Amino acid sequence: MTVLSVHCQMYRVFPDAPFFDRAGRRARSGVRSRAGAYVMPALAALLLLLPAVGRTQTVDTTLWVTDGVINSIVRSKGTIYIGGRFNRLSPPMGSGVAIDATTGIPQQPFPKVAGDVFAVAPDGAGGWYLGGSFTAVRGEPRGNLAHLDASGSLTDWNPNANGQIEALVVSGGTVYAGGAFTAVGGQPRNRIAALDAASGAATAWNPDADNIVGALAASGSTIYAAGDFLSIGGQPRHFIAALDAAGGTATGWNPNPDFPVYSLAVSGSTVYAGGQFLHIGAQPRLRIAALDAASGAATAWNPGASDLVIALAVSGGTVYAGGYFTSSIGGQPRGHIAALDAVTGMATAWNPNANDIVQALAVSGGTVYAGGLFTNIGGQPRNYIAALDAASGDATAWNPNASGYVYALAASGNTVFAGGTFSFIGGQARNNIAALDAVSGVPTAWDPSAIGGGVKTMELSGNTLYVGGFFFNIGGQPRLRIAALDLASGAATSWDPRAIGGPVLSLAVSGNTVYAGGLFAFIGGQFRNSIAALDAASGAATSWDPDASGSVEAVAVGRGMVYAGGFFSSIGGQPRGGLAALDPATGAATAWDPSAQGPVLALALSGNTIYASGEQPADHIAAIDAGSSAATTWATDADGPVLALAVKGNTVYAGGSFSHIGGQARNNIAALGAGSGAVGTWDANASNSVDIITVSGGTVYAGGEFRSIAGQPQSTLAAISADPPHGRAPVSEMTNATEAHDALTCGPNPTRAGMEIHYAVAREGHVRLELLDVSGRVVETLADRSQAPGRYSASWNGAGLRGRLSPGLYFVRLTTPDQVTVRRFAMLP
Repeated sequence: MTVLSVHCQMYRVFPDAPFFDRAGRRARSGVRSRAGAYVMPALAALLLLLPAVGRTQTVDTTLWVTDGVINSIVRSKGTIYIGGRFNRLSPPMGSGVAIDATTGIPQQPFPKVAGDVFAVAPDGAGGWYLGGSFTAVRGEPRGNLAHLDASGSLTDWNPNANGQIEALVVSGGTVYAGGAFTAVGGQPRNRIAALDAASGAATAWNPDADNIVGALAASGSTIYAAGDFLSIGGQPRHFIAALDAAGGTATGWNPNPDFPVYSLAVSGSTVYAGGQFLHIGAQPRLRIAALDAASGAATAWNPGASDLVIALAVSGGTVYAGGYFTSSIGGQPRGHIAALDAVTGMATAWNPNANDIVQALAVSGGTVYAGGLFTNIGGQPRNYIAALDAASGDATAWNPNASGYVYALAASGNTVFAGGTFSFIGGQARNNIAALDAVSGVPTAWDPSAIGGGVKTMELSGNTLYVGGFFFNIGGQPRLRIAALDLASGAATSWDPRAIGGPVLSLAVSGNTVYAGGLFAFIGGQFRNSIAALDAASGAATSWDPDASGSVEAVAVGRGMVYAGGFFSSIGGQPRGGLAALDPATGAATAWDPSAQGPVLALALSGNTIYASGEQPADHIAAIDAGSSAATTWATDADGPVLALAVKGNTVYAGGSFSHIGGQARNNIAALGAGSGAVGTWDANASNSVDIITVSGGTVYAGGEFRSIAGQPQSTLAAISADPPHGRAPVSEMTNATEAHDALTCGPNPTRAGMEIHYAVAREGHVRLELLDVSGRVVETLADRSQAPGRYSASWNGAGLRGRLSPGLYFVRLTTPDQVTVRRFAMLP
């Protein structure tokens, strides 16, 4: 009998509500629920309709992303330098990826889900149904539900659920969905629905659950549902129910557990349940049980788990369980994952011993696929996803290496589909600092590798990139929290001020002086409290010594002054609350005193105005007259911390952790009128905090903790058009011959399963993008239309006009109004 099961995803670990430490760095805080998972303090907000995708800007989807936070961005000609806390870079894939079951390599085209995927179900024809908390797939609006066909392309199936999807199961021509929604498929449906697999319309089936449905399983004419509900199918049913697949009414089957059920699996005449419960009816059953499919009574099978069971899968005579348990299950100590004998309930010798929670399980042949929060399983380091030998429990060589948590797994044919909160699978190693080609978005060979901590700040001067942060080695040399890197080689120069006592958080360069701010006590060979001026040649601290009483988070030079912002109460020999102007010769605080009401975390100068922002002031951002130090009438009233500022022309770009600014709804990033403070139509809509903003030409570069921006799954790093879109980016961004030469790139090369092709158009006109064989015949056309100046990308799945291309040599040909560009690639067997 085929077993269809989807595991409960409601009780996973959520990112916690953010707060900010005294150095302005984002930290974590949260409370632990009864289910043992961290939950958002305002969970109800997650269940509302998701925010609309921004409409007035374009994101460069070719730019590679990182697996950690971006704190600093610098652009120099054709290269984008990034610093932060990350270990890998990859093309943006989004939170759902099909993975080759043999190689572990992600399959193209990437679905690029903008949001989180918590449920996956195969469609039976090589495609996949996805559910979760997302707003778009492959750039097209999708409300928490989507369908990909066997080629990986997004179909028109669009039920548009108004709340999170927790579970999916496919039976016949129907897709059953459970979650936290109240409307789906064009009809009101409370938390459970049946959707037509072809049209996406809700059928008449309507069990109407009174709380979240987090797990579903199908068996013949019965749909099993589990979750937090107390009523479903027109009957009182505590946490688990059997529903008639025709009418949607609850059958007489009623196990009646005392606490929620989080996972289900069906095998023959047995329904396996895992969760938080301690009793099934009158029978003691610790968090895992086998239920008779006819009567609903607990059978004698009784493994007894020491903590929550949130994932189940059945294969032959074995029941695989995953969850929070570490002390015991099936009478044996097992770390988060176990194999249980389906007859006795005893744990077998199979023991992968995961070091953290296992959230999802899928079995295919002799392999058990596991997803979750672990970083070690089966005796090997594995980030959040692994394949385990069903006989030995050892991790196989299959290692997709996800960048974040995996909450859903499904296997079909030679493909495993993973969903979660990750941003990519695989990628290239880079430690906290990297350089990206500004045209292709791909990392260059430049690799200084910051070790021991992240990079917080960067400043460019000529051919030298000054960096500060938490590291103790960079560019191949020991360098304590501050260094100068050669732009060509990435090697650390001899410049070595060594910051002792704390990190370097801000840098500014003026002439032959490098100003450094942070939380250090000694730098450049001298005692200096949190701020110093360093000789750009020798690295020695000059006599300039403002002596701040607390951390200096931002330094800016202009109008003959050095401006400092931070957590200090005195600086330059004067009481100053978080913001001061310092004499560049003496280091003394000038009479300029805006009397900031709290710490200042970001500064930007434009003309006669200093823009300052932070986390404490009532409006979190202000414009201050550089002469009088009085705040201007410019007021934007942000409802959360503003962590980043950049000025370009008549626009001030602000980033942070806010949802409203200037009286308008703007999530974490906004464009404000430099004179009026008014919020325009530009709406990039970042899903989480934006910690750094840099503007170059017509492009706004943003870095931070977001996982999607402007409706695209562009995590941590994004290049956004500053004006209404006319392409991927303005042609003015193509600044040198190297960038023009790289106007057509493709990869991976060689390839077996397709590739991503990126190209630039310099002048509006007709564009053709074609694949040719060695005889010059066109085997596939990927673009044939008029296009505006900008940068574009195309996904190719490995097929031509007559099916999959045979192994051999091929060419990509780009024809634009200005030139014809050809690149060669190899197709492998």
